[in-house]
Amino acid sequence: MGLARGIDRFSHGLGVLTGLLTLLMIGVGLFNVLGRFVDRYAGTALSSNSLLEAQWYLFSAVFLIGGAYVLSRDEHVRVDLLYSRLTQRARAWINLLGTLLFLLPFCVLMLNVSWPWFLLSYRGNEGSPDPGGLLRWPVKLLVPLGFVLLLIAGVSMGLRALGVLSGHHRYEEHDEVQAALADVELSDEERRALDELELARAEALRRDPPAGGN
Repeated sequence: MGLARGIDRFSHGLGVLTGLLTLLMIGVGLFNVLGRFVDRYAGTALSSNSLLEAQWYLFSAVFLIGGAYVLSRDEHVRVDLLYSRLTQRARAWINLLGTLLFLLPFCVLMLNVSWPWFLLSYRGNEGSPDPGGLLRWPVKLLVPLGFVLLLIAGVSMGLRALGVLSGHHRYEEHDEVQAALADVELSDEERRALDELELARAEALRRDPPAGGN
């Protein structure tokens, strides 16, 4: 689990970087909006194609770099409504098989596709077709970089799943339902339903008790 913890610390740094890039993206976007408004009425040239392209370059960076951080935090969107009700071992098997059969092969496939695509752009010093635009190859580099980071985060995810299966790790319990309804007035029937859900969860934990160590 030491390697997984090291990757998670690295992913935490990616999260900090993503947050800074998000703030910068918002700042550039706000400047573009205000600049275009001022340009229209004052005849200035505050906004430009380079700033407009920088905005979507930053959005690409937030999406591609932040994906690895989200995966490492296990906060990515899941479409399986049953996952949160499964036992720790069942979730570990899903994560392990999903990582080995889908996530890692997909990352490798995308690296094989995107790296030559980036090299072609870099060797040709590809630039924007718009006047005053930015170089294209830096943003194209973000694609293979994003999948490298996602692959690394996937390795950590697989190692954590193995840790759960071997009894050396345990997934954190995320009670999204309780967090979302913390400030909501519930009827007696709704409270009874939540109580029944908690009892079912407690029974599941009793059948699959916590393992020692993290």
